[in-house]
Amino acid sequence: MNKIYPIREICLGDALDQASDRWNHQIGWVLGERHVSFAEMREQADGVARALLASGIRTGDVVAALMPNLAEFAFCMMACGKIGAIIAPINTRSKRFELEHFLKHCGARLLVRVDHFLKQDFRAQVVDLCGEGTISDDGDVRSAHLPDLRKIVSVSPEPLPGALSWSSFMAAGAAVAPAELAAMQAGLRWNDPVLLQYTSGTTSLPKGALCNHRYVVNFGVNRASRLGLGEGEAALNTQPFYHIGGSCGALPLPLSIGCRVVSPAYYDVETVLSLIERERCVTRSGMTAMYLMEVEHPRFREYDLSSLRSGWIAGAPELTEDISRRSGLSKIVQLYGSTEGGGTSGSVDDSVELRTQSCGRAFPGVEILIVDPESDAILPPRVPGEIVVKGWLRMNEYLKQPVETAAVVRADGSVRTGDRGYLDEGGYLFFLGRIKNMLRVGGENVSAEEVESMLLRHPKIKLAAVIGVPDPRLQEVVMAIVELKEGAEATEREIIDFCSSRMANFRVPRFVRFTTDWPMTGSGKIQKHVLKDHFAPEDALVAGRV
Repeated sequence: MNKIYPIREICLGDALDQASDRWNHQIGWVLGERHVSFAEMREQADGVARALLASGIRTGDVVAALMPNLAEFAFCMMACGKIGAIIAPINTRSKRFELEHFLKHCGARLLVRVDHFLKQDFRAQVVDLCGEGTISDDGDVRSAHLPDLRKIVSVSPEPLPGALSWSSFMAAGAAVAPAELAAMQAGLRWNDPVLLQYTSGTTSLPKGALCNHRYVVNFGVNRASRLGLGEGEAALNTQPFYHIGGSCGALPLPLSIGCRVVSPAYYDVETVLSLIERERCVTRSGMTAMYLMEVEHPRFREYDLSSLRSGWIAGAPELTEDISRRSGLSKIVQLYGSTEGGGTSGSVDDSVELRTQSCGRAFPGVEILIVDPESDAILPPRVPGEIVVKGWLRMNEYLKQPVETAAVVRADGSVRTGDRGYLDEGGYLFFLGRIKNMLRVGGENVSAEEVESMLLRHPKIKLAAVIGVPDPRLQEVVMAIVELKEGAEATEREIIDFCSSRMANFRVPRFVRFTTDWPMTGSGKIQKHVLKDHFAPEDALVAGRV
């Protein structure tokens, strides 16, 4: 049986201090090539906290972080947990418009960033946003366009003008007495917000979910336990820290378990495989696209992955079974959760069917309800409805969006997820897709996930996504975007006929488009709004019918 961890009503900084007292010089984090002990994490967090105070950051202020999964992000997050500031991770794939939305919306007082990342020039983007002449060489900001932003700090080894260097930033913290930091930390409460986590934005502009200390500290602990992760063992993280799976599902795990979280700066197939081999990871995370890229990599079999015992995945059951078989990782479990509220996960102790078909059972202190979306009545087992999460594992609110918050957080504090599913008699959750991912075809509701599940049964299809395209007669009809397996060939007609013989005609794709270039969020989700923009519907309006 997996260990059950009690929910800790504790602040992030206090959890770090307690973990450092207990595990001290044991390595808790491997971030790229940097091995960080519990003692070093505490020392660095205290140093960054004092540097933030020296920069004028106080309780409730927002510190934006624009960087990949670097050790400096962890130091900043833990530091915010010690002074009551709120860290706001920004998606590193953000373009100018999105970066402007994040910084304006959260009112960040200080931005910690890298100058460049992959093909992104963040320095140029920030200068463009603030305006020429509004940023001093050492990072002081006076911009009418971003009036809240006061300081920019660069973690790049040789920062360019327009940002304070990390070393200078840290040195300024020496002027703050440790007693001042201790006094601020002592005044914090576990229900204070510490993380502003923007939703991944697969369908619309991201909203900022304010998450408290208890949420952050406990989010991933019992999920990791259900994967069999124990003290002193290593877990591989594939999720970016600007995603809830990285910031809460991975980064704080050592504070409760005493384990080692291993994370590359960003996802790369060979880097991930080499880290599993080098650090002897026993469990891991991953989206279906990641697992598929790995098993299809020409060097996959060259890596020693024998230490792996388990992993979590988020994807269709059909793909989960295929990935488990091809990777040799038999103990793969599904999970369910969102930034707004979670969650459930499977366990390595569950049967193969339950691990791959269901999303497992609720975590301690969490209750999953299935309600009728119209009447709000609680539904019995095996009757589909909206998934509602009740308990401690939820956001406080959406930042500056009371109307949107009221639409999600119910009067009793439970959270509407906007997802469809049902519970079986044993309390296992079966996920059926997004309610908003419902297509309306001639008055009939069509679940995109149901159609995608059928497409994945086609022996030639590797990945599939379903979108709705306008139709003058039926309002909208189904379009399937598919990627074929390597070496496979198929026509649009072949795939339509495959579905037509197995599904009601209103669910059958009217159109099929082929791709190998999927627009993904950093956490590995397909961005369907980008697919809709790319696969223009004009030809769909005149094409033939099924």
